[in-house]
Amino acid sequence: MDQYRIFDKICVTGIATSGYTSGLCGVWTKERFQTLAGLFNTDCRNMIVADQKHTDSIFVAGKDDAGMGIISPHTGEPFDAVITSKPGLMLSVHTADCVPIAMLDPVKKAIGIVHSGWVGSAKNIAGKTIRKMKEVFQSDPGDIICCIGPYNHACCYEVGEDVLDAFRDSFTQDECSRLFKPADISENTTAPKYMLDLGMAVSLSLTREGVKSESIFDSGHCTYHTTDFSSWRRTKDKKHQILSFIMLNG
Repeated sequence: MDQYRIFDKICVTGIATSGYTSGLCGVWTKERFQTLAGLFNTDCRNMIVADQKHTDSIFVAGKDDAGMGIISPHTGEPFDAVITSKPGLMLSVHTADCVPIAMLDPVKKAIGIVHSGWVGSAKNIAGKTIRKMKEVFQSDPGDIICCIGPYNHACCYEVGEDVLDAFRDSFTQDECSRLFKPADISENTTAPKYMLDLGMAVSLSLTREGVKSESIFDSGHCTYHTTDFSSWRRTKDKKHQILSFIMLNG
């Protein structure tokens, strides 16, 4: 049985259940989704997993979408974030170094889950998801609680000049200077390298949309530096992925 940890700042509200798996999780089969769902007294037929392709697309899920990506195939365009106001739908994303973000509007009783790698972060997917919740559910960003799961921290997330260039479209020069720090490189390497703080990028995206900084909670876990969580950069094994999830309680 998979181990999991909860996002306590969301769960304590009693409005939603949210968390993420730990340990080296293998391939996410229908049976494994069912086992996880059973821990929360639901069924994998009530789950939705994002069709992740490093987009900035946000899917608004209804009851008819239950089971998407698990029981039934994805339809339409890929999406890396899902939002809903329907109780009993468990929304989920896979990560293995990228940033998972669970969102709860306790006033409008709406939720979201986001997969934000460096591509999604450069495209401001976290901020766009807040914007979408405001549009669809009339959420006040100041009410929204955001919990960030395990991801590859700045201490070990090395990227090249191309990644910095991608961020320049959505972030100011001052913000980029905070997000990217020069990396120590070998004498045989002339191309500049940087250490990217994905967590800070996500937080900047959220606060720019009106989320309060005190309502953003980072789990503090680095995927690369612990065997407690799956990390593609550490293992080069795409089979192992963390599943982060959120569900409005009925």
